[in-house]
Amino acid sequence: MVALDQIEEREFEGAGLVHPSGPKGIRSENGPAHLRSSPPAVRNSRQRKIIFSLGALGLVIVVIVVATVVSLRKSRLGDIGAVNPADGTVVTATGGLVKLWGGNGDKITTDNGTTFEYKNSLGGTWVAVPFNDTAKCQADSPPLNQPWDYSSRRILGVNLGGWLVLEPFITPYLFEPFSNSDSNVQTPTVVDEWTLSVALGDKLASTLEEHYRTFITEEDFMLIAAAGLNWIRLPVGWWMIETWDGEPFLAGVSFKYFLKALQWARKYGLRVNLDLHAVPGSQNGYNHSGKLGSINFLVGLMGVANAQRTLNYIRTLTQFISQPQYVNVVPMFSVLNEALTQKIGVPAMRSFYLQVYQMMRGITGYGLGKGPMMVIHDGFQGTGAGHTGWGGYLKGADRIGLDTHTYFAFDKQSNDSLGYNSFKPCTYWAKSFNQTNTDFGFNFAGEYSLAVNDCGLWLNNIGVGSRYDGTYPNTSAPDTKNFPRVGSCDPWKDYRTWGPDTKKSIADLAATSQDAMQNSFFWTWKISRSIRTPDVKPNPMWDYQLGLQQGWIRSDARGNVGACRVVAAQQGETAPVQPWAGKFSDWQTGVGSDSPRTIDPAQMALYGQWPPKDIFVQPGQDAVYPDVNNLPQYAPTGTPVTLKPEPSGDSPITASIGPGTGWANDDDRAGWYVPIKDCKYPNPWAAGGLPAPTTPFCGGSAQQPVKTSPPRLR
Repeated sequence: MVALDQIEEREFEGAGLVHPSGPKGIRSENGPAHLRSSPPAVRNSRQRKIIFSLGALGLVIVVIVVATVVSLRKSRLGDIGAVNPADGTVVTATGGLVKLWGGNGDKITTDNGTTFEYKNSLGGTWVAVPFNDTAKCQADSPPLNQPWDYSSRRILGVNLGGWLVLEPFITPYLFEPFSNSDSNVQTPTVVDEWTLSVALGDKLASTLEEHYRTFITEEDFMLIAAAGLNWIRLPVGWWMIETWDGEPFLAGVSFKYFLKALQWARKYGLRVNLDLHAVPGSQNGYNHSGKLGSINFLVGLMGVANAQRTLNYIRTLTQFISQPQYVNVVPMFSVLNEALTQKIGVPAMRSFYLQVYQMMRGITGYGLGKGPMMVIHDGFQGTGAGHTGWGGYLKGADRIGLDTHTYFAFDKQSNDSLGYNSFKPCTYWAKSFNQTNTDFGFNFAGEYSLAVNDCGLWLNNIGVGSRYDGTYPNTSAPDTKNFPRVGSCDPWKDYRTWGPDTKKSIADLAATSQDAMQNSFFWTWKISRSIRTPDVKPNPMWDYQLGLQQGWIRSDARGNVGACRVVAAQQGETAPVQPWAGKFSDWQTGVGSDSPRTIDPAQMALYGQWPPKDIFVQPGQDAVYPDVNNLPQYAPTGTPVTLKPEPSGDSPITASIGPGTGWANDDDRAGWYVPIKDCKYPNPWAAGGLPAPTTPFCGGSAQQPVKTSPPRLR
């Protein structure tokens, strides 16, 4: 005999910033009793204590029925004619049959009418109730409305690279129509999303929308959860929010698919690490920053202005994902991907990150559930002790994580056996990740792959060859002195020739990578087809989905815990001491007080000046501008841009909770950085090395912030 305790019945509205809501009341593995409304802002609540003394069978029936009624009332679904608690279906008033939740074997109907089977043998569940955060990617993974324990749980993640931010080696089919058949002979002109956008001309919108629609779909999210993965990292570019004159990107359209990503992640119980992958001026000069070339973020005459504009976009994204409708789905925000700290300067980058932190926490507040964890990239300074490192940076700050990207492909090329390579993550990375967890706080690998060399189609940019086979930088003028040939790339390209032993060694490498780093995101989920080689996909060591399909990545990532110990035993090696056995402090994960955190005063003294005192004239050079106040700056006098979603038409049911206004904190009315009227600025993409004015540029720092009207819609 069991007494059911309180079943709490609440009606929710989508307003207010609160902690993620844990499930309350009765839970059922198969029926809807596990559904709890996810946006946790409460308008009113009333409690009913219902105590039953029933046999086991009767108890289960009552639990399912009562919880069904409570859950459906909580979500305020539209006209419901009848409920079948056994399989999660409801009959609408018009006679339609809608399935709202379920598990393995269910038929999923997508928003475009196509169907697929939900295949998840790991106990995962899916939930299609709007803004309900109770789906689980696997049986042992907490639903989204429960906090993630960064000390004890492992992030097993994958990137959705090449989707909303293009990268030639991930989506070669988009670039191949504009490249020479021998890409190493002629200097290419279409090398990044900027030049592709120009080349596409009036076909830009139709081409990219088709790519957004088809490259990543709802079924991918289901497959990610079914592979034992629990997080995704979602790269976006600033053009998802807006573009300025002269920028050729397709503005705003990717936001539609960003929303779909959040919807699908919620539906299948996956958490999202939002990654701002590209910012104005370029933070690294790489093709995936939007424009291949020079760095103009925090470097050169327009460096400060580009950083100010970047603050605009970090602010808009923070406001959006901190809304109660999304705060559980996006608990992490990587605010700037791969900024080249050694080229920009350590003090300047750290001052920028402090400025971002203060802005973000001014919006979100402090503590668990108050907006996302802020993540900074290590700038390729490395993890662990003995580096210029990040240990002690902003000690005491609320929820800052450190992202590092671990790649063998770009190290010195070698012919080490795959078996030997499979143990390298354990010796290269395990100790340093443990050390960084101790010295800094939460540390993870935001990117890694299985590539042990740089063989691949356009891995080093369009028109650039490989160090491994001696074709770098190109076949017409290879630099064999600095990059002598190690071997042929052919065996690494055609996975159809790989035998069982090769696949096992690669699978071991995948397992030890996840084990050694403990928290990680593979780069990337899939590589597109190539027009030139339709029978074999390019860059297989970078394609997680292909690895699953072909057998060099094991089907359940959760089974990779302890892989370093297993592979060490197989090879007669000594396993590293890992995983990290410590526990993060409350301020590092947001547990405990929601009062403002106290940052180490010494850190504030070092990095509290904004703009930074020293701005390099050229990337990586010692020369700095004599007076940062004389550099061109934008004025905080504009009206902020907000990302405002339209109500989704994807679900056949409705809920009282709307998609949000796009602006979580209405008290944030500071101005938006915009050009000063009648001021002629240098080209923000080519201002490195230009001399600075001897007086404040167009009044520059004399411009004061103003309070503005409510944010304008994009």
